[in-house]
Amino acid sequence: MGPAALRAGVLLALAGMLAGCGPGAPGPGASAGARVYAMNCRSCHGAEGQGVRGMQPPLAGTPVPLGDPEVLLGWVMYGQRPAALPRGAYAGVMPQFAYLTDADLAAVLTHVRSSFGNHAAPVLPAEVAAVRRAHPHG
Repeated sequence: MGPAALRAGVLLALAGMLAGCGPGAPGPGASAGARVYAMNCRSCHGAEGQGVRGMQPPLAGTPVPLGDPEVLLGWVMYGQRPAALPRGAYAGVMPQFAYLTDADLAAVLTHVRSSFGNHAAPVLPAEVAAVRRAHPHG
């Protein structure tokens, strides 16, 4: 990763710390998934799941969020790059969110799979727990 990409990554990470604040932050009636998305995902993937060209992939209408939940969980929890994500197309690195609870991971991935024009089945906390058991060391 070059210096420009590293700087961009640092700026995105800093923005992520503030993602739950300011305009576009979910209101008090927002779903748990929308709140987790705002706090952890919005700074990289955008308020509408559009991603950042060359840095972070879009979540709207793309194969990874709409595909196998186990593959999506491996990417989100452990940074395991999905085969459907073209190598070299994005300079950003997926942070590992295995520290989130099963309920929060299920909520945020259900939010992604049902927002931004996406229409995919929800992710259940039991599915998250099964992936966690299958990868006890990440």
